Amino acid sequence: MEEVKPAMKPGTAISPEHLARLLQISQRLSSTLRLDELLSLVMDVATELTHTETASILLVNRSTGQLHFAASTRGEVLQDIVVPLDNSIAGWVVRHGRSLILDDVQTDERFYANVDEDLAFVTRSMLAVPLVTSQGIIGALEVINKQDDAHYTGQDVALMEALASQSAVAIMNAHLFSQSDLIAEIMHEIKTPLMAISAASELLTRPEIPQEKHADLVAMIKKESNRLSKMTKDFLDFARLESGRMRLARAAVLVPQIIADVVQLSQAQAAARGIEIVTQLAPDLPTASSQTAVIGDADRLKQVLLNLVSNAIKYNVVDGRITLSASRTASEVQMSVADTGPGIEPEDIGHLFERFYRIPGSESAEGSGLGLSVAQKIVEEHHGRIEVASVVGQGTTFTIYLPVTAVA
Repeated sequence: MEEVKPAMKPGTAISPEHLARLLQISQRLSSTLRLDELLSLVMDVATELTHTETASILLVNRSTGQLHFAASTRGEVLQDIVVPLDNSIAGWVVRHGRSLILDDVQTDERFYANVDEDLAFVTRSMLAVPLVTSQGIIGALEVINKQDDAHYTGQDVALMEALASQSAVAIMNAHLFSQSDLIAEIMHEIKTPLMAISAASELLTRPEIPQEKHADLVAMIKKESNRLSKMTKDFLDFARLESGRMRLARAAVLVPQIIADVVQLSQAQAAARGIEIVTQLAPDLPTASSQTAVIGDADRLKQVLLNLVSNAIKYNVVDGRITLSASRTASEVQMSVADTGPGIEPEDIGHLFERFYRIPGSESAEGSGLGLSVAQKIVEEHHGRIEVASVVGQGTTFTIYLPVTAVA
């Protein structure tokens, strides 16, 4: 194993030109609160200052204990790749809080080669520095392949550590800003049911309101209270997922059992609208004795399916049908929820997973406006994806794809 080189020699100085450039960058970083713009700026500056081919920013996901690519000059394809904290160069930097120069990455046992394999890329040399805030280390900034196969220097380390220090604070500020923006949206969404409850309660106190109307007002209060309760749960789930504080169980998941539970829990809601729920399960789905399985949190995946089925019931036609199906390939399990509802217009499909988005005409429907956002994030925490297909006048199908892993 190659010896760890010191982050920088004591007294390594940054040139006046580079200091001036860092000051310019600092001003731009402090004025940018959009995370995507911020990360793009940091990577561009990192490659510029170190004369390197490419750069990446990896952030720690506290719920999974792994690193994920938040941004890379190699494109969005990296965003689906996770890197272990305990068996990677970036992970070493995060765990030890020290910068690292590797002139020959391929010979280092900490090198996580899966990324190169997935991208058909060759990493030759690397400089990685930790992103440190007052709350701890949040990730790592990497620059890869020094141009002309030159070696990274103490000057490069000094520049990257200075840039990383500024960037870490800016990243945290951007996260806080997005959370404050979320709080403002939450308060706006809560206001509607609160006003309905307040108005109904006020009417109940008025002597001129006929007694026979009281039951309707009480029913409205109960309905809006239930809506508030669901909103609160979705808001908390979304906030925990956004901040990486949601802890997910990691165990073999029995997909047929999850589907059976979801059907049982949804029957009453479906029966109230005359909707039939049917299942179609492939015979080769992983079982308790299988050598491969979906690894994850069964309760959270059940939550995702319940949300999709509840929506399918809510927006289906009366006396319609919902089909829950599951199948598998060599690498993943697919679970689908298909309905016979009115379908979704093409221009709306791209917005379905945005928080608080409601399809035009469905604004009065019960729900928090966060259900699909939460569902998508839970699936992504399982390294999966969720897709939607719809035909207007025929129905909508949501499909969840989850990776299959070998089990001992």
